[in-house]
Amino acid sequence: MKPAPATLPSHCVQRVDPDLSTQIVGAGETVLLSELLLGLIASRECPGHVLLEILDRVPEWVKAGRVIVSGFHSPLEQQMLRSVLRRKRCVVKVLARGMTDYRPTAEEREPLAAGHMLVITACPPQVRRTTRETALERNRLVLALASEIVIPHVADDSPLAALLKERRSA
Repeated sequence: MKPAPATLPSHCVQRVDPDLSTQIVGAGETVLLSELLLGLIASRECPGHVLLEILDRVPEWVKAGRVIVSGFHSPLEQQMLRSVLRRKRCVVKVLARGMTDYRPTAEEREPLAAGHMLVITACPPQVRRTTRETALERNRLVLALASEIVIPHVADDSPLAALLKERRSA
């Protein structure tokens, strides 16, 4: 997958750090960034009932034509990705590493080819593994790109909880 620079629409540029916005590269349907994105972020560990509640909301979001933006990294986020892609709806996946060696999963290939998916990152190409810091940067980017955020579960004292506290204080 060969990444290309991804230009952010004006409504996103205002919310993304200027230095970061020039580093964003992606592959897939870049026009998805111009949509009003619904951000989804959840802690890695999440109760089963929360997962079921979120999956119950997917048809509502699909029917409304919402484009979901997320890292799709936690188990809840991964389930959400599969559910949305099965319904042939659109997503923006934000990586917490560079794209040089990114290989789409089997379930991502068709949506990428069909224009239902965009994969982006602001990480330099040499970042090959997700770290706690790159995951936090990815979540900051998801929060900046989203016009609305859904946070179904945040574990106490987690890095995500600290990030959200930092964001509220800003």
